[in-house]
Parts: sequence; structure tokens; C-alpha cells
Amino acid sequence: MAIELKDITKTFVERSWRTLVLGKQPKRVQALSGVSLTVQPGEVFGLLGPNGAGKTTLIKILATLILPDSGYASICGHDLCDQPHHVRSKIGLVNTSERSFYWRLTGRQNLGFFAALCNLSDSNGKKRVDELLDLIGLNEKADTAFMKYSTGQQQRLALARALLTAPEVLLMDEPTNSLDPVASSALRKLTRKELAAKQDKTVLWCTHNLKEAEEVCDRLAIIHKGKVIASGNLDDMQSLMDGGSSYQLKIDHWPEDALQRFAFFPVRTFQNNGYVDLELKAKEEQIPSVLKHLIGSGIKVYTCTRKETDLEEIFERLINQENCSPQTQRTQRLG
Repeated sequence: MAIELKDITKTFVERSWRTLVLGKQPKRVQALSGVSLTVQPGEVFGLLGPNGAGKTTLIKILATLILPDSGYASICGHDLCDQPHHVRSKIGLVNTSERSFYWRLTGRQNLGFFAALCNLSDSNGKKRVDELLDLIGLNEKADTAFMKYSTGQQQRLALARALLTAPEVLLMDEPTNSLDPVASSALRKLTRKELAAKQDKTVLWCTHNLKEAEEVCDRLAIIHKGKVIASGNLDDMQSLMDGGSSYQLKIDHWPEDALQRFAFFPVRTFQNNGYVDLELKAKEEQIPSVLKHLIGSGIKVYTCTRKETDLEEIFERLINQENCSPQTQRTQRLG
């Protein structure tokens, strides 16, 4: 198993002048509550959730930057708490903060400095830096000062730094944050086609961008208020939606009394070049009887196609359900 988490919890204590001077009780904020998930080797796993859900806290625990209060966590079979040095040799952290680089140094000098910190020899370090600059497409900007890099170039250099030691697992916290659409697409393709597909690296992709998660991730987990409320692939997520799937039908007409006839399922109709596009929500086993009922009512049906449920709709539904039931502790784990 590349990543394994069991019942990870983490609580922070917020202190202020009131707690120090007035002796007030400090506020305790639970960032993670019983988080459990597994990531297979070579998989791109998405950690999806709104801002403040606990994603970055979880990334910091996996990067051995902070310790969990309780629970078990391992990367490539090494316990995060008992074997942190072994864990660090297996991971690469993609940090989106430009402050973690030296602005006056060039991209090549920055990577050379971090290569030395990783105990790479001068010859091996130089060779590795050249390989990575070629991989991320920064050869032409390699000898330009970091302060002159665009946001996309800074992000690519952060990825190169994470890859210096050829880690098996990449932890990517909001990797496309502040990137333009072109730079975001390039980073997703590099991660998916090169790092995961060709180099067989395991990637934990942390994001709140739903379209991005659909494009790049094999499986994902939705985290909200420090808890994993659902996990699995997109098909698994779609099965969580109550009321069945959406279907689109092209028909010749829609009678005025249709709402009374077909009130057993929600419908929407749209006029389209002399035809009527009908959208309904039903379970798959209901569709034959629906078609039979329409045809029996004198309505011609030209096409019937299933409309895939958008991840954004799934995400919104699950978050709303969780907000309406704050005491619910059940995690919907499907894949």
C-alpha cells in the first residue's frame, strides 16, 4: 500500500493574548476527525473538499511536518511516527509557496541548492537538475532569477524540487492554485501522463477544483469538516445520488397534460428545432416502462441517452447532506 491512514485525528489549540494575559481557556479546533483512506501504488488519488476542510493538515501529517494526535498512518509500509526518516526518503512535497525558494538565485541554482540538502553529490545533483529542468520544460529559463518567473514557472520548479530524490509518492497541495488555464492543463497532463503513467509514481492530489479532480484522479475522497464523507471513483460517487440518473430524450411533442400523466418522475422540457428535449430522472430499470408509457401515449421517441452526473452536483449534494446532519458519523466508502 502506498498510503494508509486509519482513524487519524488532529486538534489545534488557538491561543491569543486573552489566554496568555487573562487566563482564558484556549479554543480547541478539530482539524481532522477519524480520517481513514488507502491509496494504491501508481494511483492518482484526489483529496477534495472546500477551504478549511482539513486537506492541508492531512498533507502536513503525511509530509511528517506535524504529528497526528491519534491513529495510524504509513507511506510505503513505513510508520509516519516511528520511521519519519524512511518516510521522507519516499515522498516529495509540492509546496505552492514561492517563499520557499530563494528569489535572487536562478532556477538552476535553487535546484542545485536543494539537491545538496538532499545529500546528492555534485555530479549526481547536476545531472538530476538537468534532467528535471528538461522534464518540466524550463531549460530556457533555467538561468533566470526566480523572482522573474511567472506563477506557472514557479509551480513547475516546485514540482522539480519535489522530484529531486526520485520519490515514490508525491504530495501535491493545491498544485494549480493561481495558475492560468493553460498552465493548469499542462501540469495536469504532466502529472497524469508522465509521472503516474510512465514513472509509476503515486500522487495525492489535494484540490477544491471539481473539474480538475475529474480530469486527473483515478479515485478521490471528499473531506468536509475534518471527516471523509465519501470515497471511491467517479462511478462510485454517482451511485450515491438518490433518485437515479438523469436521462435525455428527444421526442416529437409534449402534451399540455403531461405533468399529470408523468408526475412519478421530475421532468424538464426544452424546444429544439421542432423537437422537444425531455430531461428526466429515473433509475435504470424504470427506463423501459417510461419509454413504453410515452410511446403508448402517442409520443414518438427518437433518442434516449443517459446523462452522467457531474462531480460538482455530487459534491454539493454530499456537502449539503453533511451540513444538514452534523451528527452523522457514517462515511460512504465505495471503492
